Amino acid sequence: MLGRAFPDHGFLGEEFGAVGDQRRRWIIDPIDGTRNFVRHVPVWATLIAFEEHGEVTVGVIYNPVTGELLSGRRGGGARLNGERVRVSPIGELREATLLHGGLRLLRDAGHWDGFVRLVDATDRQRGFGDYLGYALVAEGKAEIYLETDLKPWDLAACKLLVEEAGGRFTDFAGVPTIYTGSALATNGRLHAAALAMLRG
Repeated sequence: MLGRAFPDHGFLGEEFGAVGDQRRRWIIDPIDGTRNFVRHVPVWATLIAFEEHGEVTVGVIYNPVTGELLSGRRGGGARLNGERVRVSPIGELREATLLHGGLRLLRDAGHWDGFVRLVDATDRQRGFGDYLGYALVAEGKAEIYLETDLKPWDLAACKLLVEEAGGRFTDFAGVPTIYTGSALATNGRLHAAALAMLRG
């Protein structure tokens, strides 16, 4: 459908790689949370983003099980089923909820000590992985989400939606990119402190 509507745009996706003009392209993950999908856990979604000359300008997350649709456009804010969403105002790590996408992946990637420092510094910790961690940060229901072992199609829509909800998104080095395999999404107020904890 996108190809018919925008024949000059390219695509990047988990199933089909890079196709067409990569300067203006749709970045798609048809099923983010494949293992959940296979096991009938209703935490999976279709992720669609549009990237123009290296900047993501549109993002959509749709969970067809729950009917939740997060959408946003650069400069236009983020919405959940049409209602504006914003990150939380919490400004202290000791009051924050920390989410993670997988403990073994953090350990195997060499980030375990930094993660444990964040665990000790925050109020609550939960393992809501895949798209859901970013959605919960964008909706103001959690303050920090981190994960690793990622591809651009896992992150493109999520990055835009977190930022348009007023949050901040970087990799573990503090670079605002979807291309290095790690991601830290926060309500913005806690981003510098979370990065410092991760780095030690």
